[in-house]
Amino acid sequence: MTSINHTNQNEVWKKEKDGLEILKEMDALAETPFEQIDKSDIERLKWAGIYCQRPKNGRFLIRVKLSSGKLTADQAGVIAGISHDYGADSIQITIRQCIQIHNLQLSDMPDIFARLKKAGLTTVEGCGDVPRNILGNPLMGVDPEELFDTTPIVEEAARRFVGNPLYSNLPRKFKLSFSANPHDPGYAGINDLAFVPAVSEEGETGFHAWIGGGLSAEPMLAKKLSFFIPAERAVDVAEAAAAVFRDHGFREARNHCRLKYLVEEIGTARTEEMLEAITGPLPRGGRTVMKSWNRGNFYGIHRQKQDGLCYAGLAVPGGTMTAPELMELAELARQYGDGEMRTTNTHQILILNIPEEKTALFRKEPVLKKFKLSPGAFSGYAASCTGNQYCNFAGAETKQRLKLLTEELDRRFPHLRMPVRVNMTGCPHSCAHPQIADIGLTCAKIRTEAGVKDGFSVCVGGHLGKDPRFGFRLEGRIVSEKTADFITDAVRYYLDNRRKGERFYSFAERVGAEPFQNILNIYTQE
Repeated sequence: MTSINHTNQNEVWKKEKDGLEILKEMDALAETPFEQIDKSDIERLKWAGIYCQRPKNGRFLIRVKLSSGKLTADQAGVIAGISHDYGADSIQITIRQCIQIHNLQLSDMPDIFARLKKAGLTTVEGCGDVPRNILGNPLMGVDPEELFDTTPIVEEAARRFVGNPLYSNLPRKFKLSFSANPHDPGYAGINDLAFVPAVSEEGETGFHAWIGGGLSAEPMLAKKLSFFIPAERAVDVAEAAAAVFRDHGFREARNHCRLKYLVEEIGTARTEEMLEAITGPLPRGGRTVMKSWNRGNFYGIHRQKQDGLCYAGLAVPGGTMTAPELMELAELARQYGDGEMRTTNTHQILILNIPEEKTALFRKEPVLKKFKLSPGAFSGYAASCTGNQYCNFAGAETKQRLKLLTEELDRRFPHLRMPVRVNMTGCPHSCAHPQIADIGLTCAKIRTEAGVKDGFSVCVGGHLGKDPRFGFRLEGRIVSEKTADFITDAVRYYLDNRRKGERFYSFAERVGAEPFQNILNIYTQE
């Protein structure tokens, strides 16, 4: 590795002791009062997938990593049991297909980790400057539209990355996705490295790769590499990208250390040279197989590629549920399928391998009144971050606020069939992806004559898929209580002026930011 200029505290801590070393110290930390734990070890706990939640009073959350959302009913039962026994029944599905369990104490961790390990689950490197949970197509292996099954690729990537000290000291987090589905469920444009389906000149299926994507305060779309990557070489390329990031990524200003900044500075041609210096020569060319973006949503009951089997896509409002509710969904997976489940990056639970003859009875299950197969055009397609209930960065509560907002919009537009995706994030870190939403809301404080109020900055018309673009950032901020009225007017303008079949983000791209800015101006005038 190249020498490191230690100009931020995190780099000093990582040089003193690798983050993975904290795994050897968990038993001792479990017996140590929270106030006596060094700040550097609180940071290193992220390498164990343990995050100090808000307020910083000795309560933690853990992220259970589920590669491409792969989960079984038995594993879901273990997660629910841990949450019930230690976490006040609080569970969230994250924007990267993980499951978070909240309200835990370090004294609980030895038993929690033992239960997870026995179930084949891990939290290792759920946080920290490491390869994060591998994102991808939650329907891998059963998807009628996938070019090939990415399951063995995702599993191999997890084997090579998780807990590997070669990649446990990266400049910042490294987000990876694989998908062979043409509708971009892996959100290729905003990952550090993403693999999307492609076909070579000779008709071989494989991947094209996009590198250097990311959001936060300086969003950048990933850049397409010229390689055609055979499926069996994909994980080699992923390892090479992690090594390039490790050895050449920036380590000075903490907010300038993501891979996107390195790629932006050196360009894709130099990036390709550095990758091939590790992998050896890679083929070029081929055709990306990309259709309209499905936003990562899989609602309803649909046929799998296996004859006679179906999957069911259920909405989990805000991604939040209780431990008993997760247990109930796990029991559905056993009763109607074979126990195979998946999580999505859009707050959904999928139940797989349901025999077609059982689907009519499945639809009548009482739990589907909450976890709907066909949710509202707003409430079913919204996404939110953890919010200030647990996150130390969020400036406001997001989960309940977005739930109430989208339910109100569903009431105002009861017959809307073309979904409008509203994302709400609690801070500029953009964990809920506001820049790629139809309407993205970032929490902000607003000074008014009545005092400081919660409000939002707004962007409009973002999307991924074939021709990705970030939304238009509108000028001004709107107070929280006026947000439903602003969105109502924006959607009415869209409905009155759209072309047949035109999605909201396509409409916004066609008409530009000005009409939406004019609508927002009505609500930002005091």
